[in-house]
Amino acid sequence: MKIKIIILLSIVAFVISMPFIFNKSVTITDPHKLDADDNFIVYEWVEPRTGTNKEWDYNLKPVQVSDRVWCFFGAMEMPTKENAGDMSNSCYIKGKDSWIAWDSGPSYIFAKQAHAAMKKIADLPVKTVIVSHEHDDHWLGNNYYKETQGAIVYGPKSVNVNYLGYDEHTGKPNENTRDVPPQTRMIRALYQNAIRGTKLAAVDESFDKTTEFTLHGIKMEYVKVGYAHSEEDWFLYLPEDKVVLVADVVMNGRVTSNRDGIVVGQLNALKAIKARDWNHLVPGHGFITDKTADDESIQYFTLLKDRVLEGIEEEIHPDFITKHVTLEEFRNKELYYLLSPGNVFRSYEELEMYEGDEEDEKEEEEEKE
Repeated sequence: MKIKIIILLSIVAFVISMPFIFNKSVTITDPHKLDADDNFIVYEWVEPRTGTNKEWDYNLKPVQVSDRVWCFFGAMEMPTKENAGDMSNSCYIKGKDSWIAWDSGPSYIFAKQAHAAMKKIADLPVKTVIVSHEHDDHWLGNNYYKETQGAIVYGPKSVNVNYLGYDEHTGKPNENTRDVPPQTRMIRALYQNAIRGTKLAAVDESFDKTTEFTLHGIKMEYVKVGYAHSEEDWFLYLPEDKVVLVADVVMNGRVTSNRDGIVVGQLNALKAIKARDWNHLVPGHGFITDKTADDESIQYFTLLKDRVLEGIEEEIHPDFITKHVTLEEFRNKELYYLLSPGNVFRSYEELEMYEGDEEDEKEEEEEKE
């Protein structure tokens, strides 16, 4: 009797779950509740909130990094209601006739207040926004500049593809592009008076490879490093200013989140940064901007790669790799306990079938000589 009841309950459970297992055959009345692959989004849809109370005060104070570059430095935290998403760094470059924004921040209101602060330094519009990568703490202010300044946004194709459903080959809208895109973590999580007015704005122009150009009188190199911290990362090099704006491929004072990245890609990105002649580097998170700004990231990813590979060589089971590779050198850094174990485990998954790269082969040849 017990067996019959169990079988019956299993059949009922399967029937109930069928719409979720085979969700692509279900008629969807709310397409904004699907991700880019038409799968149900597991979090609840948060209805847009406008409210009438006073907008969030980010209390933004620009810090001058060089003659023509000022930056806003965010908290060394994860995004929370209390910091209103202000936990990453964004910069403004003073051109002849316009400010150039490097990453517009976590919300419309953030961008609005950042521009107001920059206008006190020079009363210029923001006609150009350049985006480093697709994580939403870096570009949700784009729609402020597009709507109020008519700005052109340069950035990774992955922003449009992964958030707006654009074609991954052409980077243009297609039949899968939705009028109402999925919500990001900022839009779901922040107080309404911080996220009010924020919309996902498309990147206007993308590039397939590293590109040099002059915008508003500023020479710059937009450098593609590819799959590093995220699916598609770029940094901005200003040769005349000897400044490099690198976003999240470099962090200091805290442990990075490599949830969407790969160790080998991070190390390659750091080599590309080292190859430029710079005096100031602005990370995506952290306050150090001098010649030592990338030291922590180089050390972290070098140790992470070497020690995980050693663990694999010693046949450490993946369930125990985080106990074997602890990266004690970073125990006193912010977010160590929250993020470092995950970085180790994901690196194990990445490096388990690793066969080396050209740099490894060069090192081996040098050792033989």
